[in-house]
Amino acid sequence: MLLANTSVAAKIYEHFPDSAMLRRHPEPPAQNFDNLQHALKPLDIQLETGSSLALAQSLDRAVLASDPYFNNLLRILTTRCMMQAQYFCSGSCTPEEFRHYGLATAIYTHFTSPIRRYADVMVHRLLHASIDRDAVYGSELTDKLKMNEQCDVLNHRHRMAQQASRSSVELYTNLFFKGKTVEETGYVTQILQNGFGVLIPSYGIEGVVYTTARDAAAPSVLEYEQEAHALVSPDKKSEIRLFQRVRVILQVDDKPVSANVSSMRRKLSLRLIDPMIAGLSIEADELKALRAAKKTKAASAEEDGKIVELVAKHPEQIQTI
Repeated sequence: MLLANTSVAAKIYEHFPDSAMLRRHPEPPAQNFDNLQHALKPLDIQLETGSSLALAQSLDRAVLASDPYFNNLLRILTTRCMMQAQYFCSGSCTPEEFRHYGLATAIYTHFTSPIRRYADVMVHRLLHASIDRDAVYGSELTDKLKMNEQCDVLNHRHRMAQQASRSSVELYTNLFFKGKTVEETGYVTQILQNGFGVLIPSYGIEGVVYTTARDAAAPSVLEYEQEAHALVSPDKKSEIRLFQRVRVILQVDDKPVSANVSSMRRKLSLRLIDPMIAGLSIEADELKALRAAKKTKAASAEEDGKIVELVAKHPEQIQTI
């Protein structure tokens, strides 16, 4: 697939040097990795970002015997440091800017999936015109401005599709967790001024643990330290850093995100259990009550299931039951 896409890219660029539809992935600036590199220092791990090959090799070496999931987590965070790949018209960039960093190719396009991407359809038309001297085509393949506009539309639609996908995942995640209280282990993936992001590997979802109430002016329990890129308590006894393993409770908020949105929309809420940080983590009594309520609900659901099973096996006794 890679060979096909790069070969077609070279062919259509040769025939249409000013209007070929190509795809590039800019090299990420070194500073994009600063926070990640800082978090890796205590683990004696260094990412080599000079080239995509060097980065891939350093990622292969970045393993922790004590945590098999660490390498997967690091790859997820590394991907977030990358630039966004995009379609472009060959006449709008210099050949040096054609490079696809992620795939380590000098030139690239999308050719192999015309049944699901319109960009591939355009590239098929360009290739047809390149190899068939008798092919008839319009100015949409030769006009640099038109091709550039088409690339802008494709990039915009791609971003919208990604947003729709994320919204769909959010919707069905909230439906799945509605009415449930789930305890899970997660990893810190993001440090914010007023909280931190947590990835839950068992569900493949991510949420935020807020260090202060979102609807209140109360001071944050943890303070953001820019130099350390960490959240630290005023007494320096507690801190939250990237890659840290935490224990959280997942619930869906009973109230809407705000009064300005549909009352149907709810947010997945993450609350910290471990580490225990005064004023932030769930208190022992509340945690005990949540666990007891969960156990009662599970027992009730099990009893309901038994009744349903009994009715299915003995429908003639339904009035007696």
